[in-house]
Order: sequence, then C-alpha cells, then structure tokens
Amino acid sequence: MSKLVITFVCENRHEVEAVTVDLSRTGELSSEEIWRMQSKGCRCRKCGSDKFTYRTRYKD
Repeated sequence: MSKLVITFVCENRHEVEAVTVDLSRTGELSSEEIWRMQSKGCRCRKCGSDKFTYRTRYKD
C-alpha cells in the first residue's frame, strides 16, 4: 500500500474531489494536512454545498 487516495465528499454525499498521495514520499499525513489538500474555495457542483468530509483508501 504505497498510495493513499483521499476523496472529499459534500454533506449530500456527492463526490467532489479526489487526491492521490504517494506515501513513500510524504509518509503519514495528519488530518490538518489532508484538509489542506482540498482546493481552496471548493464547492459541490451538484448542490453548491461547502461542507465536506473525506474518505481515505489505500492502493498498491
């Protein structure tokens, strides 16, 4: 598991943005570092929400 995929999801469960991180270069990430990876001023295109959560999963 060398890559971490972070998917930002709005409060209405629409997938908004996904970021892939190479863990061999960055190491472990804190919650604050993950939130900094989201685009500034990001809004959901489907519903206009600006409240997000994120999901993480690992890839080989």
